[in-house]
Amino acid sequence: ISNAIKFSPPQREICVCFHKQNGHIITAIQDQGPGLTQEDKQLLFQKYQQLSARPTAGEQSTGLGLSIVKKYVEAMQGSVWCESEPGEGAVFKVQFDLQD
Repeated sequence: ISNAIKFSPPQREICVCFHKQNGHIITAIQDQGPGLTQEDKQLLFQKYQQLSARPTAGEQSTGLGLSIVKKYVEAMQGSVWCESEPGEGAVFKVQFDLQD
C-alpha cells in the first residue's frame, strides 16, 4: 500500500480490493503510477533494485520492500505478482489458499 501511495501522483486514488477465486483469497493493490516496463517487472522482487519508475514526491527507496514481501508471502505458501504496462499504473496481487 505504501508503494501505491509513493508512486501515484498527488490527489489520485489507490484501490485495495479482496476477492475469492477458485479456493483462493486474492488481495489486489492498484495504483495510478507510471506503470512498469518489462525490464522492471523482471527485477521487481529482487533485492536492492532501483527501477525506472520514480516516486512522485522524491521519496527514497532501498529496493528491499518487495523482496521482503515476496519472502514472507512465499513462506506462508502464497504467491505475489504484478500486472502492469508502462503508463497504465500497476496492480500488485497477493494470493493465499482459503482454509476450510
